[in-house]
Amino acid sequence: MKSICRLFLLLTAFIYLSPAVAEDQFEKDIEAIREIYLAATDGNKRAVRKAIKSIAKIERKYPNHPLVMSYKGGALSLRGMNIGARPLNRMRETEEGLRVIDRALRMLPRHKGNYLEAVEAQLVAAYIFINLPDSIFHRLKEGNHLVEKLLAHNQISQMPDGLQAAIYFAAATSAGKYEAQDRVKHYLELTLKTDPDGKNAKEAQALLKDIAG
Repeated sequence: MKSICRLFLLLTAFIYLSPAVAEDQFEKDIEAIREIYLAATDGNKRAVRKAIKSIAKIERKYPNHPLVMSYKGGALSLRGMNIGARPLNRMRETEEGLRVIDRALRMLPRHKGNYLEAVEAQLVAAYIFINLPDSIFHRLKEGNHLVEKLLAHNQISQMPDGLQAAIYFAAATSAGKYEAQDRVKHYLELTLKTDPDGKNAKEAQALLKDIAG
């Protein structure tokens, strides 16, 4: 769980608006969701339950919004990350979260909001998919596809540096699952180059040192 938490923590780097500069209540609510969600990624049962409850409350304000749904699905999936404990229950809990994420992704083509909301929803989904045990949930291929889609986004160069770096770090993580070390190194270097002062860069730098030996 520790390594998974470290990866989720990096999602903080692609927050593109802070509460102080948020233009409307929705953006402030999304910021609240991010904080609640990230607090739950250490696997603490109480924090996970709080995240699920809090996100569900916010979801009632924005029914069927794909970004909110992606975080809801992610929070539900966190209940099943530790598959070694109560495996049958954990599988059901994770699959419930995956169904919510799948619904969110299906809605994205019709989403009319800021394109960064769609990117964030896909990235939240990708981090879940590539970190689940693939022998059980079989989502690595789908997660890798999402990462490749984000890498090919026609506006990636216009995205905030932290968001770009989070995408590159996700690409490095996905490549690592396939033991493609050249690609891992390439995307870690891009992470470091894109946002040298960000959280992703610090993690990428540490991993590059490990690779170099």
